[in-house]
Amino acid sequence: MILALSVGSVTFIDAGMTFAASSGGQCSKVGLTQKTKAVTYSCVRVGKTLKWVRKNAQQGTGTNTAPASMAEILRLNPQSPEPLSNCRLVDARTFKTGGEWQAITYPAVATGAFTNSGNVNIAVVFVDYPDAVGSASELSDAQADVKKASDWYSWFSQGNVTYKLRIADRWVRAPQTSNNYFWLHPGKAGTQLMSDVEIADSYKYLASTVVDTSGIAAVWAITPKSATAIDEGFAYRTTPSVFSTGGSTYSGKIPIWQHFVHETLHSHGALGHSPKNAQIGLFWNTGSTGATLNSWDAMTFGWMKQENVYCISRRNLAPQTMTLVPIEREQVGLRSVIVKLSDYEALVIESHRKDKWSERWPTGTSGVSVMRIDTRVNTVWDMGSSTGKYLIPAQEHSLDFLKLGQSFTADGVKITVLQSGDNDQIKIESVG
Repeated sequence: MILALSVGSVTFIDAGMTFAASSGGQCSKVGLTQKTKAVTYSCVRVGKTLKWVRKNAQQGTGTNTAPASMAEILRLNPQSPEPLSNCRLVDARTFKTGGEWQAITYPAVATGAFTNSGNVNIAVVFVDYPDAVGSASELSDAQADVKKASDWYSWFSQGNVTYKLRIADRWVRAPQTSNNYFWLHPGKAGTQLMSDVEIADSYKYLASTVVDTSGIAAVWAITPKSATAIDEGFAYRTTPSVFSTGGSTYSGKIPIWQHFVHETLHSHGALGHSPKNAQIGLFWNTGSTGATLNSWDAMTFGWMKQENVYCISRRNLAPQTMTLVPIEREQVGLRSVIVKLSDYEALVIESHRKDKWSERWPTGTSGVSVMRIDTRVNTVWDMGSSTGKYLIPAQEHSLDFLKLGQSFTADGVKITVLQSGDNDQIKIESVG
């Protein structure tokens, strides 16, 4: 792979053209601006043609911001030359450590009472213990926090899944001290006093005393911060499933809603934990500061719409320019460019910003990522192996995205960031 930097020039002229600019009309050179009836237009590349688009009066004229209304540019994006289905790769793994039910490519099949299209009912219970009592303020904070899970699923499933949370209004006391609810995660040292079934049954019973548990897919048990004997969240997949928070949820400063979203994503039938970057995507890392779902996993669940994806096979790739919406923002538009390299390989290109679903990112974080998918590679959490790998950012804890004026080449595909502001405009082309 090759990293190259280049900065293009932008030219501005006064209104003196021989033809009037109009929205969508043809123009002669990228970067030209012209006023028509007090409206300023800028010349941008849309597909293989140059077109006038209305300039946003609030944007500056420097090269660091897009010179036109992003809403107009997004509407002028080219249509995908190939259907989304062409970019769904075959699962080429020879061994599946997570089992058949954890998919790495479409279609993921939900387990138990979960569904990838429809309503998911969840009972949320607040459980404290004789030796670890929950406070009123902690209850109030947790009630507000957990509601974000429903909002997250609504957006990232693109309306395919609706999470209906039945949230308790008080703490309910477990019959035994907190150490009895310690869960021994596979591979972890220690002694588990109660069986998985006993822990699950206890939480399900406690939930039934404070909320309606009929027809639920899962119980989410929220424990108090003082219950440190429960060092890790509990996970038991049955019908209904049972998940709980643990000491690591609070010590790791993981938002409660992120903990439960991560666990229930597995119940929607995907393996997750790929690609490995602790800052991008909560399906890789429960506490990720960028609490998103990448486009590949969204496709695996069947949650990407055709208009969200520009799909093209490498052999059919011609130079093309398009504008992406950041996956951290709730914005309608093109979310992903997928270049299919083979039946089991692809490049996935996405835009990123500090926004609603990445509030903990440093101010000013932005740019374009490039992910390489290889479905011959199995994802194994503790071995560093994963189906997806970020080529950009190159480091596992990095937010060093591709910036304005930079180019990156992989597998004979060159990606260049042409404009950057609220959104990123990129060019993809074949080289070599």
